[in-house]
Amino acid sequence: MDHKHLKYFLALAKTLHFARASELCHVSAPTLSRNIKHLEEEVGVALFMRDNRSVKLTKEGESFIDYATATLANWQRFKANVKEPQQHIYGKVSIYCSVTASYSFLHQILEQLRAQHQYIEITLNTGDPALAINRVLDGHESMAIAAKPAKLPAQIAFVDIGHSPLVLIGPKVQCTITEKLTSCSEEPDYS
Repeated sequence: MDHKHLKYFLALAKTLHFARASELCHVSAPTLSRNIKHLEEEVGVALFMRDNRSVKLTKEGESFIDYATATLANWQRFKANVKEPQQHIYGKVSIYCSVTASYSFLHQILEQLRAQHQYIEITLNTGDPALAINRVLDGHESMAIAAKPAKLPAQIAFVDIGHSPLVLIGPKVQCTITEKLTSCSEEPDYS
């Protein structure tokens, strides 16, 4: 049985959505669908019920999750022990952050991680910082660098790694903005 098929199966079982699962696996949706069909042919039963609107696990699919998870974990342990029997950490981690955060915080974190755990495969995705927490909640990423919201979802753990000041930049030339800023004796109303 191809381990790649098991990875694809677990991604689809987790998301129950071909587009999201294919994104997680870094393959096209048709490639994912083809591989799932091959797996189902090999297993001899349907693992998913699918139509144009939804994907659901069959009873056999639900029980196959345990097999796929255990098989991939055993494979990773075997590979780790064969390559180097010493205690190294292996695995994949995906990180999401803004481009600014990648420059401000990520370099130091990755430098330390590489020095201590060179066998971890890291994937970096950048984008809108407002999406960071949802990308972790949706399972697209393992972790994210983001501003801490006022209310943190229960499924999310937050570690403070630093502070980035909010700096507003205004024009030096004479205009309505500079007039408002210079005429204020108190803190301006930035709203």
